Amino acid sequence: MPATTPTSLLELQTDVWKTRAQAKQKWLERTLAEPARTPQDAKRQTIWIKQALDAIKQGQHEIKYQTALLDVYASHLSALEMSLMAAAEERRRDNGVKSDTGVKPKEKK
Repeated sequence: MPATTPTSLLELQTDVWKTRAQAKQKWLERTLAEPARTPQDAKRQTIWIKQALDAIKQGQHEIKYQTALLDVYASHLSALEMSLMAAAEERRRDNGVKSDTGVKPKEKK
């Protein structure tokens, strides 16, 4: 049995995305390095580049939007976690009082 620990799904997905991104980057660099053969090709390349830049800007905007939503959600989950941990700790203290002294804790008003 190998001595390495199993790789997480997130790490595997990250590696796949990085590999794909590198392949796309190499393809883009090769494509952009090819000179236009005709003025019509040059015009077509310019239009394609502008469209690609627009798509990238839109993608970046969408990622910023999704990131902002995830940040708010993560903060909400952290607040819920803290409330639940505090409640669990209070219950443990209350149960500890019952079991140690046999006295029922006072009810909170």
